[in-house]
Amino acid sequence: MMTALFVIPAARRLALLVGFGLAAVGAASACGGAPPPPAESTPDLGASAAPAASSSSSAPSPPPSNESLAGIKAFDAGDYASARTSFEAAAKKNPKNYEVFLNLGLACEKLGDRTAAEAAYKKALEIKPDLENASTELSALYADEGRTDDALAAATAGLSAHPDSAPLLENAGVALAAKGDQDGARQKLEQAAKAAANNPMFQLTLAHWLNAWHTKDAPSHLDAALNLAKDDYALIASIGLEYRLAGEFSSCIKTFDRAVAIKDGGEVRTERALCHHGLKDDKAALDDLSAAVSVEPTYAPAHYYLGGRFAQAKQWKQAAAEYSKYLELAPSGSLAKPATERLKASQEAARSGKKK
Repeated sequence: MMTALFVIPAARRLALLVGFGLAAVGAASACGGAPPPPAESTPDLGASAAPAASSSSSAPSPPPSNESLAGIKAFDAGDYASARTSFEAAAKKNPKNYEVFLNLGLACEKLGDRTAAEAAYKKALEIKPDLENASTELSALYADEGRTDDALAAATAGLSAHPDSAPLLENAGVALAAKGDQDGARQKLEQAAKAAANNPMFQLTLAHWLNAWHTKDAPSHLDAALNLAKDDYALIASIGLEYRLAGEFSSCIKTFDRAVAIKDGGEVRTERALCHHGLKDDKAALDDLSAAVSVEPTYAPAHYYLGGRFAQAKQWKQAAAEYSKYLELAPSGSLAKPATERLKASQEAARSGKKK
């Protein structure tokens, strides 16, 4: 089964994820990535737990209970079911502990129980209305579910207490973009990028939407994101994709050079090949696609695009073999329909060649 390395940024910032799939472009949930840290941190040598977020609320940061600490430990270990059980016990023990409800929501999301996650985030905000992380997570949850109006309302409510919050500004921007308010969305996304000038994620999200709106303004934000990306493989590859979508093929190639140097793979090789094709460098594209199917034979799109290179060279048997391989790996993939049509055409062309 083909698994895309990355997904286009949605609105989630606590999880700090972006990326893309070669054949899947669009907003997606960040729930599949590295887990966000729970709001409370395990005390160091008896130190008090850190609050979920700084705020103007007079509500003190509650000390973590044994149940809460057990939940954090389980969450960090990826045992979300145990984390949920522990956080539920902690919430029973202290129903006014807003951080426990925030953490409970995070655990429930990891388990796919969005209804329970929503209820937990709402409870955290009921106890502490200006809890930034809860507003961020709730608005992102709504955005992931396509509940655009609710996402915008939750983000706007959070911004009333935290007007310079980059995550909330971004969530509001993404919601406005989904509603078709390009001007309003751009304003919020630009504010988010400015508020978190040293975080490449916000530059990338802004660039993604600028590309989606077919403006010419994405490259400068991609440059800024790339300068901040360090050795973050997924982030670098995501930036490379957006360079390609912006038509900046030379920058795209250089970015994927960097990604390949960190970790070679079918997807990054295929993306670089598409950028070479954008510059009409068919030899480099063919070399990358050949390497892609060699280094990662199960990455289906590489076979599809390699089939295209063979078809262009009228090497019909090889083209048919690659289209067939794509359909074997991804029979219901986004490229399945054109792959089927091209397979048939390649097979017919190969037979015609034999007759001659």
